[in-house]
Amino acid sequence: MILACPFCKAKADPAAVQCASCGKTMSRACPACAETIASNAATCKYCGEAVPAMKEPQPLTKSHPGIVFLEDKPRRSCCGAGRGMFWILVLALAGFCAYSAVRTRMICHRAPTQQTQAAPAPDKGEYH
Repeated sequence: MILACPFCKAKADPAAVQCASCGKTMSRACPACAETIASNAATCKYCGEAVPAMKEPQPLTKSHPGIVFLEDKPRRSCCGAGRGMFWILVLALAGFCAYSAVRTRMICHRAPTQQTQAAPAPDKGEYH
């Protein structure tokens, strides 16, 4: 039963295998008698057998990651050339439509002009 971590000397739960403060493995099984001993022990306190030093497992690292997750940020371009050009075209088209509508009204509703000399209407009975 281990009451303190052999590495950082912090209080430990007797049933815990890893230290809550430093994260290292506190206990392991004796290779001869299978009793639980401290991970840094050189001999087993139950059978007296010499115990080889335990190696800490190396963290698993990959040389190249298979999947790369990028942060989801809203896409924002440095210049709004595409968006700006769209609105310029929309405004130009709206202006052209408004101009055409006003011009058409002006032409359709123009007052009739008086002719300066009216040509006499030909008589039906006379031939020249």
